[in-house]
Amino acid sequence: MKELSFKESLEVPNSVYIDVRSPVEYGIDHVCGSVNIPLFENEERKEVGTIYRMAGREDAIMRGTEIVGVKLKDLVRSFMEYQDKNIVLLCARGGMRSGSLASLLDAMGLSVYKLRQGYRGYRHYVIEQLTSLELPAPLFVLQGLTGSGKTEIIRKFPYAVDLEEMAGHRSSVFGGIDMLQKTQKRFESLLVDRIRALRGAPYLVIEGESRKIGNLHIPDSLYELMKRSPVLCLSTTLERRIDIIYREYHACCNDDNIPAIVKSLRSKLGSKNVELLIGLYREKKIRQFIHVMLETYYDPLYRHTLDRKEYAAIIQNLDTDDSVKQIRDGIEEQVRKSASLLSLL
Repeated sequence: MKELSFKESLEVPNSVYIDVRSPVEYGIDHVCGSVNIPLFENEERKEVGTIYRMAGREDAIMRGTEIVGVKLKDLVRSFMEYQDKNIVLLCARGGMRSGSLASLLDAMGLSVYKLRQGYRGYRHYVIEQLTSLELPAPLFVLQGLTGSGKTEIIRKFPYAVDLEEMAGHRSSVFGGIDMLQKTQKRFESLLVDRIRALRGAPYLVIEGESRKIGNLHIPDSLYELMKRSPVLCLSTTLERRIDIIYREYHACCNDDNIPAIVKSLRSKLGSKNVELLIGLYREKKIRQFIHVMLETYYDPLYRHTLDRKEYAAIIQNLDTDDSVKQIRDGIEEQVRKSASLLSLL
């Protein structure tokens, strides 16, 4: 059994990360692509932690050993499913949970590596990557008014960094509907993993966002790079914007979530518009509802910011696939010109 830092573990061939923390720990954040085989379920972990605080380390170890002993046969069976892999094992801090299990699996003949400092070591790696963020290729930012189709287009690019998908939020006042927002740590892990996966890409495309997506913060290092990158503006007719928003939202809206959100905007919309919007929604006049929301809330909120920007190109989004082609061709031409210019220097 060999102990590795997370950076070193990335070079292990044919590997699988197995996280032995409890499901709740794993759910908060984990190594992307890892498998969760918990030694303790959530309540068991809580019980052992309470014993540690109240009675001390020795009693906690004894109780933990009892719990694991009962399920050891099933645990070993779960690990044997990965006997053809190089197993990289981690717990919270690289301590007893992963250490004792790694020794057992090693004795059984499995190829096992122990992650130094466990999840904590991995988290240090993520923070380090974000602190000194270097993108593997030129970055292009896609901007446009609400409903202009940015997300549809982003998801058709192989070299996209889809911040909203990673965040589990659509980045609007209605953006959390029918979505489970990730934790900040999970968002950052997904971001670092995506950037690493895009090594070798000719360029990256990202949707223009404010500093926050729902309750999550875009790391400062990435946000500063976004502000300095070329911006492409997506322009779309109002009717098409309404259609795009309707397609994305209508299936997950209901008589509780929409009126509640509208009422929360009373100070920005005014009582008259709030009552108008709630009335339209309850009358099932959804497209009119969207129209009023765009004209009274979203467009006044974002138009002045977008008008101040300088754009490398403005794309008329009349058809998603055609717009993807226009954007791709434009970016590739700009990348070629930049490469030619650099070769002359």
